[in-house]
Amino acid sequence: MDALIYSAVFAAIAVLLGIGTRFVDRKILLLSCILFGVYLGIDDFVTGAPNAFKSLDFIGGHWNWTGKFFSLVLAIAVIVGLKLNRRAVGLVAPYKNQKCSLIVMSVLILLSAVLGFVFASGTPSNETILFQATMPGFAEELAYRGIAPALLLGLMDNRDPDEKMHWPVIIAAGIMFSLWHGLGYKGGNFSFDMISASFTLLGGIAYGWLRFKSGSLLYPLIAHCAGNLIFQLIPLLA
Repeated sequence: MDALIYSAVFAAIAVLLGIGTRFVDRKILLLSCILFGVYLGIDDFVTGAPNAFKSLDFIGGHWNWTGKFFSLVLAIAVIVGLKLNRRAVGLVAPYKNQKCSLIVMSVLILLSAVLGFVFASGTPSNETILFQATMPGFAEELAYRGIAPALLLGLMDNRDPDEKMHWPVIIAAGIMFSLWHGLGYKGGNFSFDMISASFTLLGGIAYGWLRFKSGSLLYPLIAHCAGNLIFQLIPLLA
């Protein structure tokens, strides 16, 4: 029940944030805001389902492999069902502003290394290294920098994105990404991890900027996966 309540609240917050973007960009439709919120709420629920219902965890392991797999399956279903084309969700090669995008991507990876020196502790297991280098980056970038912005921009039915830097959408998705990492709910009480929320807010906005600056998910995906990996490897290198 906790998982369902949290996901419903999470979806409601996303819908309200989406509605807030309409004050800046009147082209964003109310239906798009609802789809944005519903998708992120369902993504949260299916990602957390193996933790809430152990019988669903068919992969096992210390990390939530099954939840990330469910998130990727949901993403594919939404892309197909709502006819989101590859350009709409960033599943194309970078086609613009590549030099500055590469510089920003490199800086983000370097910042992850710095955070590793500050916060990482203990020697990671092989499973931890493999998981952090793959699943969070793929599932979360597709959800928060690919599908969620496309839904908020109303890019269903094979519509292509324009070339604008959609700051309201980037910030809304970044805030939800931050809340997904920082907000918790258990036994009727909400909790909030300010440190996790702060770093993921900045990272989420930076990844969103990279996605629209380059026109592709590739650079934010590399920054996310490589950043997670180097964060885990710092104790070994140190």
